[in-house]
Amino acid sequence: MIKITHNGRPFDADRFALELQAHTMELAMAAIETKARGAAGSIVDPETGKHAVVFVDRLPGHRVGIRTSGSPAFARLLEKRLGVDPGDVSVMGVDKMVAGPRVYLAHASEDKAMVRPIAEYLMANGIETWFDEWEIDYGDSLRQKMEEGLGDMTHFMVILTPTSITKPWVAREIDVGLVGLVGGKNRMVPLRVGVDVGQLSPFLQTLLCEAIDPTSDVQLAALVDRLHGVSRKPALGAKPKHVITVPEGLEGWSPAAVAIAQHLAQTSEHAVSFDPHTQPEDIRAATGISAVDVRLGILDLRDAGMLWQSEHGDLSVAPLGPLFVEFDASVMPFDPAVDAVTLANRLVSDDVEDANTEELAAKLDWKPRRMNSAIAYLERAGAIETVGALASDPWRAVFLSNSDETLRFVRSKA
Repeated sequence: MIKITHNGRPFDADRFALELQAHTMELAMAAIETKARGAAGSIVDPETGKHAVVFVDRLPGHRVGIRTSGSPAFARLLEKRLGVDPGDVSVMGVDKMVAGPRVYLAHASEDKAMVRPIAEYLMANGIETWFDEWEIDYGDSLRQKMEEGLGDMTHFMVILTPTSITKPWVAREIDVGLVGLVGGKNRMVPLRVGVDVGQLSPFLQTLLCEAIDPTSDVQLAALVDRLHGVSRKPALGAKPKHVITVPEGLEGWSPAAVAIAQHLAQTSEHAVSFDPHTQPEDIRAATGISAVDVRLGILDLRDAGMLWQSEHGDLSVAPLGPLFVEFDASVMPFDPAVDAVTLANRLVSDDVEDANTEELAAKLDWKPRRMNSAIAYLERAGAIETVGALASDPWRAVFLSNSDETLRFVRSKA
């Protein structure tokens, strides 16, 4: 008698058909991921001039979701390259490393000695400042350099003194600042030193022109607070636990999904898939949201490929790797997007084909929780390849492979 086996078991036609279907689907999904990342890698973001990070996530129902940290213009180019409909590539929240305020500091040359300490104070407190003696060198075009500074500013600051209000050149700079103000391109910050409001032009008199003492650290600190957007209002107290808010950078998620994801991220010991494994009723007790909101929040996260849910019995749930990438920055004392750059830089610098995860974490002085979150980010961005760890291991992977994709990721963040 001839016995036919498949994978060491007696041949079963129905099971063989299901396994063949699953294998075919796996190959198809992998091909989609490869095509998306390949297309993304060949496009330079028209707004930044760099390659953007692209996440390709597997969703329920044999679907994929494509998200990018690039600009909307990059997303539209990627959609054209992939041949998908507009809107199929979603743009993530505003990059956390976006630049702060940029000040163009206008003044009369006779006032330079008095203005310089203001410029130095702004720079020392995180405010990029265009100050002519720093920006213009021998042989430079004065007009071109000033246009560059004016075009890149978020705040036009002019120091109004008895000397500067009589200078035609300063008046022209103010005209540019006013045009930018009307067009919504910049804020106007006129500051008076030894000048009364009545001495100013009618246009400037319609604006808030505060007096300032350039030697007063208290007044300069208040100016820095204003430029950084620090409100003069009293601190806002915490909302009741049952009132859910969506933090900046997580726009587009439902409040219930945010609450559930943040709870899972906070209670995960090592940031690996299925850590923790919990029940919907436990989530409701921990978050204070209603049972209906728990169900809908779980559905949102599950459909986005960030949550596993049992289809039987207790409907228990557990996070998947992308959840930590998306939500860790809002609840943990580190940001996986920033850590991913650090980790990728270390892999490229060490130039080791297969780096041991535990040894690399020791060099960075990172615990498994933080290391695994950064690894999940790089995996999701297609920037590294990993060798998986055992279920009992605290590490998401035992080895990290440095590749050309890793190098491209590092260059894109340089």
